[in-house]
Amino acid sequence: MKNIIYPNYNCCILNTIATVMKYYGLPCEYKVLPELEAALAKKYKTIVLMVFDGMGIDALEKNLKSTDFLNQHIKSELTSVVPSTTTAAMTAYYAGKSPLEHGWLGWSLYFKEYGRYIDTFINTDSHTGEKLELPHAGHELMPYAHILDQIEQVTHHQTKAYMVEPAYIDYKGKNQKIGVEDAKGFFEEVEKLCQTNEEKFIFAYWTDPDKTMHGTGCYSEETKQKLQEINDLLASLSKTLEDTLIIVSADHGLIDVENKTYLNEYPQLTDCFLMPPFIEGRLMSFFIREDLRDTFKQRFNELFSDDFILLTRQEALQKQLFGPGEPHKKTLDFIGDYIACATGRKLFDYMPLTKTKKFEFTATHAGLTREEMLVPLILVESK
Repeated sequence: MKNIIYPNYNCCILNTIATVMKYYGLPCEYKVLPELEAALAKKYKTIVLMVFDGMGIDALEKNLKSTDFLNQHIKSELTSVVPSTTTAAMTAYYAGKSPLEHGWLGWSLYFKEYGRYIDTFINTDSHTGEKLELPHAGHELMPYAHILDQIEQVTHHQTKAYMVEPAYIDYKGKNQKIGVEDAKGFFEEVEKLCQTNEEKFIFAYWTDPDKTMHGTGCYSEETKQKLQEINDLLASLSKTLEDTLIIVSADHGLIDVENKTYLNEYPQLTDCFLMPPFIEGRLMSFFIREDLRDTFKQRFNELFSDDFILLTRQEALQKQLFGPGEPHKKTLDFIGDYIACATGRKLFDYMPLTKTKKFEFTATHAGLTREEMLVPLILVESK
């Protein structure tokens, strides 16, 4: 029996940020996390939310000892959102909204306004890799108020808000960003901010272990070293702080996968397509010719039912797969006639004529497996 985890929008990463929002007096319709609400009630001068990309429960269990600092401070397990991928999950943190509501569903989305498939975070053509001179499609068509801007506004700037993240990321908030180059610098900058006397909220995002796991796998020596480094740096940081609450979590986990399955090599499927599929390789949206929808379902399931669950558009919306709330109009544009959700180790791709570069991931995410869907809620309190 496969260990399939559907998102629990009453106990997921969105509830982490909802609890923070409630603490600062911001409106949010999602349930709060009791453990986090109790910690916030102690009114720490400094609150830090650290999100480590890809640091799922499975990675902590299998790469660190049970006595290591991170594992010792896990308070509960949360689900990611769907898709369990950085674009959808980090935007949930930044906006305080579900993927259904914010629209940033995945890495590659088709924007009819531009007639292009666009890698949403970096605003490049998904098929050619061309950096687009167009307005940033995501921010233009799916804008949102960043959580840091919301906190400063609602507290009338009595609470200062800061962003710490890799220097190369294009930060769209209005608050101060501190760009860093490595994990050591990441923790050093957080420590510097924590030492100031003002009341503050620090959002700190780091790209590992995800970046390492994509290339070397979930349980490689390189991955173990990255997680051990994060563990040791956090343990050291905690000893230097006073009057500080550090909330640690992730956007999603990862799973080791097989080499890509290129759907363009299956004419029995492509004959049914209205357009190339998109969103993510482990959560793919299919727009199908109306007269071939039943045929596509039968053919797809004959080929891939061991590794994917195929849901109709209606089923995905009824299950609240992408979350509750009012759907963004772009979300409804992106959800096709069928959504394929990974439950095994296969990874899809599609190679149109304009796309010539093939590359493989050792591990990736966006599916419904335990490895991808479960992340920790870690609380570190320094009096």
